Amino acid sequence: MDVIAKSILPQLLDKLAEDDIPNIRFNVAKTYGVLIDVLRRLPEEGTIYALEKEGASFTPSPRGMELIQSRILPKLEKLQKDDDVDVRFFATTAANSVTGAAASGEPMNTSP
Repeated sequence: MDVIAKSILPQLLDKLAEDDIPNIRFNVAKTYGVLIDVLRRLPEEGTIYALEKEGASFTPSPRGMELIQSRILPKLEKLQKDDDVDVRFFATTAANSVTGAAASGEPMNTSP
């Protein structure tokens, strides 16, 4: 989790989220979505692989959830206001993965 918090987010994704090229920004939004999925499953102790092997249920760690709330969602909120419709779409999709809004059939606003 330290690698995500100290390297991946600030050194890579947060910088690329500001890139001039829309395709870079929408791929950043998609990557945030993958990180949300990983952080929601990453236990406080051990690995996702170990939990899957044991058949244990996934309980998100408080630290992982804090990273999602404080570091990832604010960036996705900004990307949801992007001028590019594809960036807004992927940012909205990633943000909805936290709440499950996309699965519940709520409409997605892709307007700037």
